[in-house]
Amino acid sequence: MFLKKVYKKKIVITGKSGLLGSTFYRKYSHKYKIISYPYRLENTKKMNKWFKRKDFNYFIHFAAITNCKNKDAVKNLKKINIDASINLLKILAKSRIKNFNFFLFISSSHVYGHSTVKIKESKKTLPVNYYGISKKLVEDFIIENRARFNFRIGIARIFNFTGKNQKKGHFIPDIFSKIKKLNTIKGINQYRDFIHIDDICKSIELIIKNKTEKPINISSGKKINLIKIAKIINVKKLNKKIHFDKQKGRDLFGDNRRLKLLGMWNFKNINQIIDSYIK
Repeated sequence: MFLKKVYKKKIVITGKSGLLGSTFYRKYSHKYKIISYPYRLENTKKMNKWFKRKDFNYFIHFAAITNCKNKDAVKNLKKINIDASINLLKILAKSRIKNFNFFLFISSSHVYGHSTVKIKESKKTLPVNYYGISKKLVEDFIIENRARFNFRIGIARIFNFTGKNQKKGHFIPDIFSKIKKLNTIKGINQYRDFIHIDDICKSIELIIKNKTEKPINISSGKKINLIKIAKIINVKKLNKKIHFDKQKGRDLFGDNRRLKLLGMWNFKNINQIIDSYIK
């Protein structure tokens, strides 16, 4: 008796060199055949040729520029985050890949404005920085043109997270650096929503398996003050005397009921989240 060979579903990802893309690849390459898109996203000629030779089921678009601190960075952010993402969708639609049926756009909580209550996906998107604007513009393109595509498209809005080797420009690497250097830290008396990078990967798999088209918050659904996070990091690694300025900032934390409806119920706690960076 011959056993039927089990074929793995194929996923193409962009951004495999980034923290999210590399973590997803490491965690799920045993379960899926994951193919890393090998070229620069702005090279549409190579993109057209590459897709003509490929067959896959899902596409996860992780790649993005997050740094927008100067004019050149903002220009690159427009070129990669907005223009290349929209061109990617257009080329995928034109390529008509036989078994391809779901595209997941990795967006961000930065598309929302600040809020003192849990943010639902139905909240109007009002980004307050260039990165958030770049994600919103691609989301707008997806929502306005959904009917033109021959595949389904999902939007995952990821809240704060960390992980081993996360680069500066994110809260936990930045605050860890500040605690080393400073005795007084200002401007962090505000609430955020932190989710473990493993829980993000689980959530992404649930979204692609269910081919969910509604925007989904990938968040813990809990708020935590950034001062508390800084204190936990300090106790774990440095044990310095630090004064925290108590002037209140603006909050941002998510409602994750849509994610729970997909089956994502258990979330790692803040100590596990911090340990994923500092261990």
